[in-house]
Amino acid sequence: MGSANAGFYGVSCPTPSFCAAVDGTGNAVLWNGTRWTPPEPAAPGGTLNSVSCTSSTFCVALNGQLAVVFNGSTWTTAAAVGPAPTGPTGGQYQVSCTSPAFCASVNTAGVATIFDGTTWGHDAEVDDGTADKPVQNVSCASPTFCVVVSATGNIATFDGQTWTRQASPGQSLLHSVSCPTAKFCMAVDLTGHAILWNGSSWSPAQPMPDSATLTFSVSCPTASRCLVARSDGSVSVWRSGTWSAPQPVLQDGTVAAAAVSCASALFCAVADTAGSAATTRT
Repeated sequence: MGSANAGFYGVSCPTPSFCAAVDGTGNAVLWNGTRWTPPEPAAPGGTLNSVSCTSSTFCVALNGQLAVVFNGSTWTTAAAVGPAPTGPTGGQYQVSCTSPAFCASVNTAGVATIFDGTTWGHDAEVDDGTADKPVQNVSCASPTFCVVVSATGNIATFDGQTWTRQASPGQSLLHSVSCPTAKFCMAVDLTGHAILWNGSSWSPAQPMPDSATLTFSVSCPTASRCLVARSDGSVSVWRSGTWSAPQPVLQDGTVAAAAVSCASALFCAVADTAGSAATTRT
């Protein structure tokens, strides 16, 4: 699908029959199992940086300090998210939800905030994000396990009560993380490398095929399968330790950052900042 908008910054697919993608003009498009719907305003006039859906009747999208919630038919403004802007861009900008009663968000300054279904709170500094190496992404497997990754190479985990900082195995420029369970995560960096979490430690970095192409997003529907989206519109699949060669998915002729979300081992959606979105079966 091509779209005349400011490009997609996030996509989330809780099932193969429902996805939401959000763009740089505050619009959202939905996948209904057959096609993408026309854009609809979710946060008019603002850039939506990320979205997380737990079902077709619950999504949260973030625009700085604004959170909007989708209930299956409409987007409405939720309470303000997190503390006042303090970092390079300020405001919460990445979100991961496991249910309507739990979401975690993080901003580039390294401040994480928890949503309990009604309000945002439990603010905590998880990293001292800087302008050149900010916090990048968050993924939650449950209300008692979340991971935040930073371009500094730092990682923080949440156990339901507190955040604990830890160092990655010497891997900086971490850009995306996906945790289907508390005992498995994959984090990828911008140089085409991945690190794995086994429940207690992170593996050394391993290169992906064609590591010269920027790697922007990872989604792992299970502990044995992950899909990585690249800046050239291609994807690579990781299956129990083996990588596939990159395959083109988005073909809009533009090198752009891409986001990916997999609802299952056989269904994923990819969207990019050039304004294209597509589904793929792995």
